[in-house]
Amino acid sequence: MNLDELIQELNTLYGFDITQRVRQRQYSYARKVYCKLAKEVGHTLQFLGSKIGVSHDCAIYHVRTFHTITHSDKVIFNNIVKKFRLDVELCKMPRKKKVVKQTTLKPQNKELIKEITQVISKWETENLMQFIGTRLMPYDKLIKATKPQIQPQKVKGAKLKRQVKNPVLC
Repeated sequence: MNLDELIQELNTLYGFDITQRVRQRQYSYARKVYCKLAKEVGHTLQFLGSKIGVSHDCAIYHVRTFHTITHSDKVIFNNIVKKFRLDVELCKMPRKKKVVKQTTLKPQNKELIKEITQVISKWETENLMQFIGTRLMPYDKLIKATKPQIQPQKVKGAKLKRQVKNPVLC
């Protein structure tokens, strides 16, 4: 595989020129993908760095910090490995497990939900969308943002061993 072909393919997949000296994250991650692929294929760090305008120590940095790239960059890496049929190990991408929480509603809440749905079912779609956008979603954010108030602990008063002359303290 030619490095110019690799640069051209990365440019088309990312939608920008990876040889530009830009310090934005997506450019940096694209250069990390390029350096990792070129190094794994067997090119020297000095040669692969000269193709994108970076020094060999910058290329070393990109190869060593390859693990920091995003999921979409790993997908691009794997697509290029498959397209060019490179003898390079694919990036591992852990699958996210979906956790479904089943909640049981209290009987009082079931009745309230029935009442709400009866009222809302009579509304027009436009009014319903307006209610969701202006009332329901902001209120939901408010509920999620508020923390329950901490109740102060009650402390028992001091026990007096002998009688005090002040009637307020007795």
